[in-house]
Amino acid sequence: MGWPEAIVIVFVLMGVITLTAGKASAWAEEAKGKYGEQYRKIAADYETLAKETRDTTTAIQTDLAALREKVDSVEKMMREVG
Repeated sequence: MGWPEAIVIVFVLMGVITLTAGKASAWAEEAKGKYGEQYRKIAADYETLAKETRDTTTAIQTDLAALREKVDSVEKMMREVG
């Protein structure tokens, strides 16, 4: 094989690589758009769940504080009676 054939083969390979890279880039952009939307939906769902969990935790803490006060009051009354 001489230089002219080698140069033609190199240019053909470069063309194939360029076309393949272009197709891969287009596929990546398509996937990015498709999966990006799914990611945003999952992130929004997670944020909603985190807010609900925080609100529930706050409510539970408030209820526990109220129960502690009642228990302390009952214990105080029991000590005074006993």
